[in-house]
This record gives sequence, C-alpha cells and structure tokens, in this order.
Amino acid sequence: MAAYWDEFHAAMQLLVGTGHVKPRLLDAYRRHLAPLREPDLPESIRERFLMLKAAMHEVHAAGGMSAPEASVRKMSEKDAAGHAAGILEMFAALSALDEHESAPRLRIVGSEDAAAPELHDVPAFLSRA
Repeated sequence: MAAYWDEFHAAMQLLVGTGHVKPRLLDAYRRHLAPLREPDLPESIRERFLMLKAAMHEVHAAGGMSAPEASVRKMSEKDAAGHAAGILEMFAALSALDEHESAPRLRIVGSEDAAAPELHDVPAFLSRA
C-alpha cells in the first residue's frame, strides 16, 4: 500500500473528529497532505489535489500565520466543508484503486482441463460481470 494512502487515511481520521470543520481541515492538511508531492499521486486524483493545494495557499502568509492558516481562516464554513468532502472523495478514489490493484485475478477451472480455461464455456451470468 502506498504511503499517500496512509496519509489520506490519517487526514480522514482528523476530518471526522469533533469540532468545527475549519480547524480539522487545517490540521489534516498540514499534518498529512501538505507534505505529499503531486507527481507521487495517482493521476486520477492529481487535479483534485492541486485544487485543494491552491485553495490552501490562496491567501499569502501574514501576521504570523502560514498561508494555509490564513487561507482557512478566510474560508467560509461551507467552503471548508467542501474541501473536506474533496479529501473524502480523493481517499475513496485511492481506496478503490488499491482494491482494484490488489484484487486477485479469477480464472475458470474445470475438472476436464484445468490448464486450458479458454476451452470452457463461461456461464451467461458471469460473462456480464
């Protein structure tokens, strides 16, 4: 399992905690998502991740606050919740990729000739799967 999946999982654990969404979003981003590099992420979530990163750096650092702190502070609760939902969607996409990649390949094995599964007829209900 890739390290980025672990970071998204940890970010999700912070996001589902108690309290207001803005501090949880900031904490999840700073601790787990900010260190990730876009080229290391699967292409399927890269664009969404770049959008999150841009939103978290929309406001310049000022007054002793980092850019993510200032950006989240300026966000509405609705916008922050939208970004949290985006993190959930990226995590779900990563989980689906991981399941797809680690799923075992199934093959049809008959009693007559297990070495040549292509010779066996596939039942109609399996051919639609």
